[in-house]
Amino acid sequence: MKRFSVKAAIIAVSAVIAAAASCGNTYTIKGAEDAAGFLLSRGVEVSGGGSCKTVTVPSEFGEVYERYNELQKQAGYDLSGYASREAEVYTFRIAAVNGRPSEYTEAHVMVCDSIVIGGDIASLSPDGGMAPLP
Repeated sequence: MKRFSVKAAIIAVSAVIAAAASCGNTYTIKGAEDAAGFLLSRGVEVSGGGSCKTVTVPSEFGEVYERYNELQKQAGYDLSGYASREAEVYTFRIAAVNGRPSEYTEAHVMVCDSIVIGGDIASLSPDGGMAPLP
């Protein structure tokens, strides 16, 4: 029987954990109902069916998109791998977040090839604000 060193075992276990962790950010979206289900799985209750539009992730990120991508990274996403790709953005009014009522906020879920690649929670109030997906 072949023996593995402790170092090799640690590396192998770390690789499995890293692969499993990266799978945690994949969620298949085939329409608005799936996007709403994804948000609900994150504690975000939506009101209504939402809307969808197609956008193109820029090939080069300007200052605004760089800041937006930093927000995505806080939630475990990174849009830089999707440069020049088309994505669907599902938009929903939020009814509650983690059981607490929420007014004047929207959730956006960005999807490419049926996989969630990003999104945000945005305030619709005049003083605004944006947060990463929970």
